[in-house]
Amino acid sequence: MRSIMIALLVAALAGSLTAYLSFAPIGWWWMPYLGFAVLAALIARAPTVKRGALMGFIFGLAYFLAGVAWVRVSMNEFGGMPLLLAWFSAFLFCAFLALYPMLAGAFTAWAKPKNPWFFAFVFASAWTFAEYLRAHLFTGFEWLSVGVSQAPLGAFSGIAPVFGVFGATFFVVLIAATLLVVAPWAFRPVGSTRKGALWRLFSFDLRSSMTLIVALAVVTVTYWIGDQAFSKPEGKPLRISLLQGNVAQSMKWEPEKFAETLKLYERLVTQAKGELIILPETALPAPLSRIPPEYIERLRGIANSKNANLIIGVPVEEKGKFYNAAISLGVEDSQQYRKVHLVPFGEYMPLRGLLAWFYANLTIPMSDFASGDALQPNIKVNGQSLGISICYEDAFARDVHRMLPDATLLVNISNDAWFGQSAAAEQHLQLSQMRAIEFARPMLRANNTGITAVIDEKGRVTQRLEPFTEGILETTLQGRKGSTPYSAWGDLPILLICLAGLGIGAAQRLRRGNARTALPE
Repeated sequence: MRSIMIALLVAALAGSLTAYLSFAPIGWWWMPYLGFAVLAALIARAPTVKRGALMGFIFGLAYFLAGVAWVRVSMNEFGGMPLLLAWFSAFLFCAFLALYPMLAGAFTAWAKPKNPWFFAFVFASAWTFAEYLRAHLFTGFEWLSVGVSQAPLGAFSGIAPVFGVFGATFFVVLIAATLLVVAPWAFRPVGSTRKGALWRLFSFDLRSSMTLIVALAVVTVTYWIGDQAFSKPEGKPLRISLLQGNVAQSMKWEPEKFAETLKLYERLVTQAKGELIILPETALPAPLSRIPPEYIERLRGIANSKNANLIIGVPVEEKGKFYNAAISLGVEDSQQYRKVHLVPFGEYMPLRGLLAWFYANLTIPMSDFASGDALQPNIKVNGQSLGISICYEDAFARDVHRMLPDATLLVNISNDAWFGQSAAAEQHLQLSQMRAIEFARPMLRANNTGITAVIDEKGRVTQRLEPFTEGILETTLQGRKGSTPYSAWGDLPILLICLAGLGIGAAQRLRRGNARTALPE
């Protein structure tokens, strides 16, 4: 019993430290290698499938509690939910997310190849496949994907243009689990001994040496891939202004704040120097049809006087449905993008009957949006094709993928004020960096309270505004054209690799089962 409690404590500690230290704002990209090596060792030593599943669940629960428990901020501080109930809801959310690591742990413990290299391959495949499922099932939640920790300077950031974020996840977890090859103690049952070797954590025999050489070779090749230019400049350099209004979320939707917000953005648009001026998500906090027409005409007039175009975040209404949208105004014809991937519990309310207790304690303004069409043309202004994502759409590679290869600039308009001064805004920025790396495109971010930033095609933040400040970020940027292997192939290659790993694990298990049941001749 004592050994179980120690293992659970180690799993929880490894999970929480991995999430807290690996991702922004701390961003120790090497931390996942240690955290997942610990988890792999715990699963390798698990005597039963149930124990492996439990290790995965506890690791995952601690991982998500440390990484995304900030969801309670929007429920409590801005949704009016009592604090204890908000924390309880956040706990349930993290417990649900932990089911995916539990599945990965259960499968790896069930398969448990005796060969350490096969074990590492199966574990990396199971974790990555579970992460892929988490990103897609029930509309998906791709936050804290392990591969994102590598953006922009991690050892496997360079693999993202080829295999995407799940490819980066796979190789990080694979290398972490491969550390067990040079730590044979991890495969011995709990309580077993090996004479004269108990004090040794690592055994540097030929197998261990070859493993380290292969790992270093993989990392070297990855860095070489990351140095390649997968896109080339398109069009002339463009002067761009990104506006950060810093409108407090507690006041954003209040009627008495409405006129003040309109004046704020009219002033910022007037001060902006760019040919393309981008405002945040729902910068105009009312449906377009309810905003005074003369105000819209004034904005259009300001843009025309600058020979510029505006991208404005504003809800739009059509046939009784509301859409979270971005519209263009200015010297070119008005165009529109409507958000496709809505935030559950924030922009629409699923399972109303089952979660009646939850909704009875939650008040979120503008929480009944409709989803835009999955296939929409990019907004084309200033000689560039803008791949626009709204809010956490840029957290999903597949949502940005559909804008490629036509998009020459990626644009995200968002409002991270929902999560206060938590790590959410920095984590969101890091997700944008990963999207830039995957598709070799610059990413422009206009965020209400921050972080408004410019990201180059290698995922590096070149300019940013401090969060919770009002300001205008002026930059000059050139669009880019071209396709990365990932924009051409999507997730199919890494899925096939993972399925191969799962198949190897199943074959290993079945072969052991057949060996046990075979009768002697």
